[in-house]
Amino acid sequence: MNNTPFVVAYLLLMALVPVFLAANQDVPAGSSYLQIVLFLSLAAFGLVLGQFWLSRLLPPSVAKIKPAVVLRWHKIVGYSAVGFLLIHPVLMVARRFWAQESDPTENLILMLRAPALQPAFVAWVVMVLLGVLSLARRRFRPKSWRILHGLLSAGFAGLATWHVVAVGRHSNPAMSLFWIALAGFAVWALLRSYMPILSARTSTVNKGVAHEIAR
Repeated sequence: MNNTPFVVAYLLLMALVPVFLAANQDVPAGSSYLQIVLFLSLAAFGLVLGQFWLSRLLPPSVAKIKPAVVLRWHKIVGYSAVGFLLIHPVLMVARRFWAQESDPTENLILMLRAPALQPAFVAWVVMVLLGVLSLARRRFRPKSWRILHGLLSAGFAGLATWHVVAVGRHSNPAMSLFWIALAGFAVWALLRSYMPILSARTSTVNKGVAHEIAR
């Protein structure tokens, strides 16, 4: 079975739904450049959250996707969407470099210091940490890396959702409900997938204890 058309359609859905919800709001953008940056940022975040659903929530009866296929698309989306989100803060003030409305560097520093943007700053740091650790993932045991990567991803999802809902330009009730539901079920699915790993570790420890007692 060729999974590529399904995965592409699924990822397009995750990217375009938030853009559609945002585009149907009467929100002044200030400039076409800023509107494009905001829409691309929403699409990128939708793709990131969609990865949780692709690997954790979709039942086999819906799409029998091989793990190798999921991993390949996970890397593609990760390098592209997360890479874009990493430069999102700079893109938000980049227009000021050529518009000369105000000092873009000063605006970026003020933006990062704003209390309302602290969750976004922590989420950005978590993204950087995820990227650095991904380069060194072979140093971790597979199960340990899976748990570490997942927990950091869940932390990023929660913090970024907080930022988008609290201070996002397109954060009306419908958009907020969409992000909270998407992120909430994504993190739930991730934590639920860890239960077999934790159960296996508990069983191994219990067997070891029973063996020691038997001796």
